[in-house]
Amino acid sequence: MNTLFHSQAPVMSRSLAPNTEPRAKPTGWQNVTNATVLKVKNGTYRNAVFGGVFLVDEVKTAKYKYSKDGWSIAIVYCLWFGTRLKTRGFELKYQAEGSEWMTNYTDKVVSNLSL
Repeated sequence: MNTLFHSQAPVMSRSLAPNTEPRAKPTGWQNVTNATVLKVKNGTYRNAVFGGVFLVDEVKTAKYKYSKDGWSIAIVYCLWFGTRLKTRGFELKYQAEGSEWMTNYTDKVVSNLSL
């Protein structure tokens, strides 16, 4: 299953992961098969700015159009310092220009953001 790395990670807590970290960047990758992904040039989460290919939660992402500040939002399966949110993937804010949605993707995706 493509999301096993995510579901088996510990739930995020202050003792395990910082609330924000502007220097965080992709530090882990996971192989996926026939997945829907989002390739971003400029993405942000918890004050970090980065690029990469992310595994998308299609069901939860369908509820979002744009955030209040004009960035697009996707719910992605990715860890923050080796931890996950309790009920879903995190909200990746990204600039639509320079980003690309891909289906049936088989390769590596970013699975962790940290230092």
